Amino acid sequence: MPDGRTTCAACRNKPPTYTAVINLAVYEGVIRDCIHSLKYANNPGLGEFFSDWLDELVNDAGWSVDGVMPVPLGAQRLAERGYNQAASIAKPLALRLGVRYLPFGIERVRDTPSQVGLSGEARRQNVIGAFKANPDLVAGKRILIVDDVMTTGATLEACASALREAGSAEVYGLTLGRFGAHMTTANKSNRSSSIINQSNY
Repeated sequence: MPDGRTTCAACRNKPPTYTAVINLAVYEGVIRDCIHSLKYANNPGLGEFFSDWLDELVNDAGWSVDGVMPVPLGAQRLAERGYNQAASIAKPLALRLGVRYLPFGIERVRDTPSQVGLSGEARRQNVIGAFKANPDLVAGKRILIVDDVMTTGATLEACASALREAGSAEVYGLTLGRFGAHMTTANKSNRSSSIINQSNY
């Protein structure tokens, strides 16, 4: 695209249900270490740090949203971890954006095996029907859904499908890391360069 944003071949062949998605960085190096700390080292406070960067990306993209929600964890994984790492990002981000935080806007209605190590098609099958959105909270709304890492986009696609079925007007996705994607660099004032990737449909 002329402005440096990219659309992958898979999404050109079969456009996803979400309106657009932004990934903060390639899932490697420092960003990978930070996500691991957020996710596995009981360090949810990192979500506040990341929300500042993500707020800037959303504003730069010109997105207008009515609410922010995290990708929900299954009950077993939430009990094991004690917190939802996506929620630790989504809640302060909603505050920064000045919109509603909607932790109950979508729920995981069945636990699914971990997506780690699964093929793209297996990931898609794994999360089909795994989510249900609350139309009382999302119908007619422009929703931003937040996750930590995007690999094939299967989880975001499943969430977006549930939100659309519940009547959401638009669904945007936002993640910290992206596996194996070509990224473009955007210079941020008074900061180090931030690596971002945005796809629009």
